Amino acid sequence: MRYLTALVIACLSIVAHSAEIVREQGFEVQVQPFPSTFLTQDVASIYGFERSRRQALINVVVLKVQADGQARGALPAAVTGFSKNLLGQTQTLSFQEIDEGKDAIYYLAPIRVSSEEEIQIVLEVIPEAARAIDVNFKHRVYVD
Repeated sequence: MRYLTALVIACLSIVAHSAEIVREQGFEVQVQPFPSTFLTQDVASIYGFERSRRQALINVVVLKVQADGQARGALPAAVTGFSKNLLGQTQTLSFQEIDEGKDAIYYLAPIRVSSEEEIQIVLEVIPEAARAIDVNFKHRVYVD
């Protein structure tokens, strides 16, 4: 659904400072946590996500790095991982593929959060016909 694509792009531009980007093997993996309240109720219902101050979404996009150095053309991938807070509590992330065609493929996973909590996000991203790319970073969560 194009509504979700537009929303994800808007989220990325609004909170771009919290995006994690990893370039390896000719791929660019972009990871962007954002509050689930950024979704409209209609979009959240379509994809089965809960809109809540206590839930964020982790957005993952895999792009091919082109000869000019720019990353374009979203690619399918297997995405798995978990998050861990400062108390050591872990949450397995269950990613849902959203494929809207025309280079719009991304993976979303819900995550329970508390305000001003620092979480570690650990992912394994395997682009189609490639080796695993590990993504590991910390993110401070702020709820609405």
